[in-house]
Amino acid sequence: MVAVASIGLAGRTHVVGLIEGVGANLVMARGTSEGVNPEFVTTEDVDALAESLQGVATLAPVIETSRTLSIKGQAWPVNVLGVTPEYAGVRNLRIYSGRFLRTAEEESGSKVALISRELATRRYGGVLPPDASVRLYDLRFDVVGIFGESVGTAAVVRRSEAAGLTVIVPYTTLRHLHDNREVDVVYMRGATAAAVPQVMQIAERVLSARHRSMESIEVESLKPFLDLALRVSEAITLVLLAVAGISLIVGGIGIMNIMLVTVRERTRDIGIRLAIGARRRDILTQFLLEAALLSMVGGVVGVALGAGLPLLVGLLLGVQAPISAWSVGVAFAVCVAVGLIFGVQPARKAAGMNIVDSLAYE
Repeated sequence: MVAVASIGLAGRTHVVGLIEGVGANLVMARGTSEGVNPEFVTTEDVDALAESLQGVATLAPVIETSRTLSIKGQAWPVNVLGVTPEYAGVRNLRIYSGRFLRTAEEESGSKVALISRELATRRYGGVLPPDASVRLYDLRFDVVGIFGESVGTAAVVRRSEAAGLTVIVPYTTLRHLHDNREVDVVYMRGATAAAVPQVMQIAERVLSARHRSMESIEVESLKPFLDLALRVSEAITLVLLAVAGISLIVGGIGIMNIMLVTVRERTRDIGIRLAIGARRRDILTQFLLEAALLSMVGGVVGVALGAGLPLLVGLLLGVQAPISAWSVGVAFAVCVAVGLIFGVQPARKAAGMNIVDSLAYE
């Protein structure tokens, strides 16, 4: 039971960490290309959202396009993202080398870039040279850093724009180079988790006021994904607990059989105790205590194994395996209770023995 609870908690912590790794308190607005005459989020919408959400949320608009980049003499398609300096914090990006974009570079439309770790490995072997650059739109962009995602997030946000061979440039720069007013996605990070509903309401109100229909524009948060992950984790934990419960029943039957064999082997001793004045209640209590002691020993060993195995696996795999104090207490109490429950029948059999038949038992 301790191991089951630890596995459940570790699974929940891992999944929640993956989802929150996309960006804590995150709200996303994007066009879906659905419906008749679909509409999209535009750069003007971004300006309106920034004004309405000032002091409530941090915005990080993303313009995404694709270009061809020469890597060791071969042409490779790469994603090009135009983002603001806030994007790194909103999306929890990890900077492996160099730095991220600066506000001055965003405001001036500088020709600087960051490349993903996959692209850096393929082009430079993972080590960024001092004069590193990429050529996009027939222009030279100086590479100032290498980035990567904190977690693999494609399953959470449907398709992670920052994954794979990716180049990040300032939002203003790509906005001027990219002949399109559309913005692929706008990330909005609430100041707190409690602010997420307010951010969603403001975003929906602003966008609905600026578009004929919201049929092709969606505003969503990570809460549905988080709730789903928690429900799945709880369901798996319940299934594992049911399996553990069946194991307890099997163990209880084993204790009862051991105690029945013990009663039979000590039949003559029980008869002697009854003959010299022992009460049947004393015999009953004795065998119940023996059953409880047997289950307590098993409980101590089980708790030690249940707590030790997750910790050992966690150390070997580098995964945090939390041990719940309540699971240890409940597991030990259940073990003792199983011993008492399944020890009742052998104890009653011992206490109900006939003195004459017991003394004559060979």
